[in-house]
Parts: sequence; C-alpha cells; structure tokens
Amino acid sequence: MLKSLEDYIVDMENRSAMDHSQPPTEDVWTQLQQKENDLLLAAELGKALLEKNEELKKQHDAVIEDYSKKLEVCYVSVKGDKLFSYGRLILL
Repeated sequence: MLKSLEDYIVDMENRSAMDHSQPPTEDVWTQLQQKENDLLLAAELGKALLEKNEELKKQHDAVIEDYSKKLEVCYVSVKGDKLFSYGRLILL
C-alpha cells in the first residue's frame, strides 16, 4: 500500500536516527540489506514526489486556464462597454 509522502520522510528520519545510535555492524549481509531497503525507500519517495509534482502541475494549469478565461471575459466586457459608450454596438 502506498504511504503518504510525510510517512516516507518520517521513516527515513527514524532510520537515520537509529543508524547513528547503534554501533557499526560488521555483518556485510546486514549492511547490504539495509542499503537495499534504503534504496527501495528512496525509489518510493521519488515516485511519490513525481506523482505529487504531476498533480500540482495539473492544478496549476487548471488555475491558469480558469483565470485566463476570466481575464478574457473581463477584457471583452470592458472593451464592449467602451464601444457601447461611443454610441454604437460592435460584436466581437
């Protein structure tokens, strides 16, 4: 099950704190397994960051599109009001 980004960060911080509190292990297998676990955790964290980045990009694009449409409506409205005030109506 995919954890939240915050959960990954907490896991990494906890693991780092545990690594510093324990004496170095001479067992190469244990060290290799720990490095593999760290690598998997980093890969999952990277994937979660990429997914969050994509989500934020989509939200950003939607906001830009929404405000662009609103700005265009305001521009057309203001331009229409100016044209109307000159005594003629021109459809844009």
